[in-house]
Amino acid sequence: MDNLVIPVEGLVEKFEAQFTELKNEIINPNIMILGQTGVGKSSLINTVFGKDIATIGNTVATTRGFHKFTDKDIPVNIIDSEGYELEKAGEFKEMIEKYINVNFDDITKQIHLAWYCINVSNSRVFQYDIDNLQFLLSKNIPTCVVLTQCDNDTPEGTYAKSLSQVINDNFKDQISCFQVSNDNELNKSLDLEKLINWSQNNLNEENLRLGFIVAQKRNLDLKQEKISTRIKWYGASAAGVAATPIPVSDAPLLVGLQVKMCADIFKIYGLDNNVSGTIKNIIGGEVVSLLGKTLAGNLLKLIPGIGSVGGALINASVASSITISMGFAISKLTKSCIEHKLTGKFIEKLPVIFNQENLNKLINEFNSKNKKEEDKEN
Repeated sequence: MDNLVIPVEGLVEKFEAQFTELKNEIINPNIMILGQTGVGKSSLINTVFGKDIATIGNTVATTRGFHKFTDKDIPVNIIDSEGYELEKAGEFKEMIEKYINVNFDDITKQIHLAWYCINVSNSRVFQYDIDNLQFLLSKNIPTCVVLTQCDNDTPEGTYAKSLSQVINDNFKDQISCFQVSNDNELNKSLDLEKLINWSQNNLNEENLRLGFIVAQKRNLDLKQEKISTRIKWYGASAAGVAATPIPVSDAPLLVGLQVKMCADIFKIYGLDNNVSGTIKNIIGGEVVSLLGKTLAGNLLKLIPGIGSVGGALINASVASSITISMGFAISKLTKSCIEHKLTGKFIEKLPVIFNQENLNKLINEFNSKNKKEEDKEN
């Protein structure tokens, strides 16, 4: 049989529902960003998250002394002070202490990370900086120093090196320093991705890490690493579905699982935050159709002599390998969209990117690579 058709009715709605399900799993991490006026906090936020969350329109009420800034499309909260200057050490410590005490028992309100910003143009770390950092550490808040506006440094990075040395002399490996810039090109050779990696590694709860990974827009490799883990989970789930071999007529069960997997991939890359609800539904329809056709083609290849839809059986190994290879192929196509900034015209580009030819090519590349790795091990 060379015209196997996998029914996909009702799966578009499942595709959309998975976005909501994943969104509900995520806990927005709360990042306290400290630094005096003009230090470059807004630029840092915009660079990491692709949007300046810390604007008046996004603020929500919180403990007196702080503003919490949120954005419905970015699963992270930014906590900023009410406008004090950092040299008011006593006031700073009192506010932090109160904030911690009020929010201690609620994971959605706790301070999960602190980014302490120092402008390299100041070329000094003051004693109140040291005192404030020591206080944050004493409260068990994972804290790093972000040296901002490094585009104002010397070509050799003299000021940043000097400031980092002061922090190291006082805190050794307790506090990491990261250099960032207002210049996107310069950031490629600085520490922006190291800051992102440090942040996700210092979030002590899986759903907090997931929120941060989804929110940040700079490190696509970090997103891909998370996606790879989830794809393997979906592969194991597909094997579970076919642990007792299922007839090809039950293949929609696998497509449903693969639809959830694709929605996860889109969500983690942040694709769903950049398109309207109408376009999202069209994307869902296109992807669901593509998954059905791809599954049918792979089944015809991997199960010789399918005589009829009802008579053929899908075993655990076939179900898992097809699901995993599809996942990695969809992930690469989605990453390509983000890298080329095509999301603004996604509906126009969809047939160019998400088509049978591209998907099959990437699936074949993935399977070929896997086979070579298996041959090396044997």
